Amino acid sequence: MTDRDAKGAALALSGGAARCAGHIGVLDVLARANISIDAIAGTSGGAFVGALHASGRYTTAQIEALALEMTWRRLLAPSLSRRGFWSSEKIGAALRRILGAATFADLKHPFVAVACDLRTGELVVLAEGDVARAVQASCSLPVVFTPTTIGGRVLVDGGAVSQLPVLAARAAFPGSVVVGVDVNCGAAEAARLTNMVRIGVQVVSLFARQNAARERRHADVMIDVDASEVPLYDLRKMALMVGRGRDAAVAALDAVRRALGFVDF
Repeated sequence: MTDRDAKGAALALSGGAARCAGHIGVLDVLARANISIDAIAGTSGGAFVGALHASGRYTTAQIEALALEMTWRRLLAPSLSRRGFWSSEKIGAALRRILGAATFADLKHPFVAVACDLRTGELVVLAEGDVARAVQASCSLPVVFTPTTIGGRVLVDGGAVSQLPVLAARAAFPGSVVVGVDVNCGAAEAARLTNMVRIGVQVVSLFARQNAARERRHADVMIDVDASEVPLYDLRKMALMVGRGRDAAVAALDAVRRALGFVDF
């Protein structure tokens, strides 16, 4: 098999809030290595980054600049509902300012966002309609953010059922070489369960850690990004995570190229 015969990758981008800046570093290294990214499945923050890349409108450098400009002030709005401390609508609005009213059909690359049905606990793969609203649903961390309703289903953060959406990528993009990217490696969540927000985050984190461990076994290649000493919501450390994402992708590059069928590298 020659490089011309090599396949493109389907990426499975994990959730991880501020740590998801690590995905940008991974995308940058793969682009510089001329590795084609044919499709993306994303959970939570991974869906946010994945949607930006799938749009085809931005380079990785531009996505990095957008990420580093993000502040919680731009993403948080007090909720008027009892279903969450902050409204998830502002997350959707933030992405909509960047992508406009883009639908999945408008994207340059195939993309799916993973969420969880709050009533049934089922995994929900969103692949049509308004991209910003789908990503909003995928990022709607229970207790912290209000759920997002799409098609009559009440949806919350996909990390509850699929923190690392390898199986969603396999189902949505059959025959693809699936490269999983986990930006939570080495992380230790705070044990100070002193309020409802911390407790809500801890509950989802426990489920997320367990389901990610199950799904990573189904990836053709894993890129593990070091998240040690990076709290989930510390946006000040996103630049650090971008750099760690680059380091992790460089370390895994030979394995990615082999899985994709490259022979001369």
